[in-house]
Amino acid sequence: MRKIWISICAGLFFIGLRAQDIQQKLFKAGFENVQVKESADTLKIFFEHREFRNPLHSMRYAQLLLEEQPEKAILWFPLYHNRPIGKYEAGTYNYSSLNLEEKAFYKEANDLYESYRFHFRIHPDFAARFGYYSNPFQIKLNAIIDTRIYLTPGLSVQTGISIPLENRLDAQDMKPRLAPSSLHYFSQPLDHHFLAVSMGTFYYDRYGLDIQYRYAPLHKRWSFGLESGLTGFYWMNSGSFYAEELNSVYAVVDAEYRLNYERLSLRLSAGQFLFEDKGARIDIIKQFGTVDIGFFAGYTEAGSSGGFQVAFPIFPGTIYRNRKVEVRTTNEFRWEYSYNNEDPAARKFRIGIPRLADMLRQYSENFLQSF
Repeated sequence: MRKIWISICAGLFFIGLRAQDIQQKLFKAGFENVQVKESADTLKIFFEHREFRNPLHSMRYAQLLLEEQPEKAILWFPLYHNRPIGKYEAGTYNYSSLNLEEKAFYKEANDLYESYRFHFRIHPDFAARFGYYSNPFQIKLNAIIDTRIYLTPGLSVQTGISIPLENRLDAQDMKPRLAPSSLHYFSQPLDHHFLAVSMGTFYYDRYGLDIQYRYAPLHKRWSFGLESGLTGFYWMNSGSFYAEELNSVYAVVDAEYRLNYERLSLRLSAGQFLFEDKGARIDIIKQFGTVDIGFFAGYTEAGSSGGFQVAFPIFPGTIYRNRKVEVRTTNEFRWEYSYNNEDPAARKFRIGIPRLADMLRQYSENFLQSF
């Protein structure tokens, strides 16, 4: 009996050492909040990696780093804003939801403070209008340096500084100012049901409250969503802050279907867009891996519109990293252009992070298995 207990204790000791070794190795490579649960034949690895836009790259990178580990089945649990998205089998990338035991393990092991670095993200804020005879290229370009700090599970604050580089578009001055800043909450209260709430200042000179809900079974082709909120206009200039009342309500529902062809997704949205503009919009999005390109058309009370959008990471990625701090370029820069510039139809605004539909599209089982 004594030998059995010694053997069990020794096994648990070596399992603990191996889990610690995995955590240290992945953390050194840029992974954060790495939590490892090991059994006789399985490694369950929870992690967050904020440099990669495509989660497949983070899972493959981790797999390469752990090549010398014993041959065990590996299950990946990628985190987004401190919350597990789902469970993926290494190699096949089959998706499934967490079971109760896995949820309990992560809840107990979740480390908000020691396992995260202070990230400083560098990205552009770009707006443009083309076509005026006297000034055919009206451009506004700011460089933004911001950071995200986790406060409680799923709750974070994002803030930073905006440095003007060029402005031939409006009357805003060229002095540094506070970048769009917000309190953000992300959760998956039930399997396949995702919720995101943001409160603060956003892009397109909006401030207020933004709420997103999405039903997205990541192993299926359909997803459905609702975006709603209350916003108002704000303006920062020469150290002053001007804000109008929160008087613009928007509420848009959508359905998205992932086609069985060339990583294409079709999305139909309808409702009341920004500026209480009622109508509908259709998007077709092509995912290339780290880059998305989409085309859209809309018809609303403000008129008809159409254009394109792109989303891609900014080179070079990580600039500097140690145990406490990381400086990097953004893993997603998104820009949309509409030919109807004067009174844009079917308009939305950016909130400083990807919207739920755009983020969850990257975690689709079908998308990950297409490579």
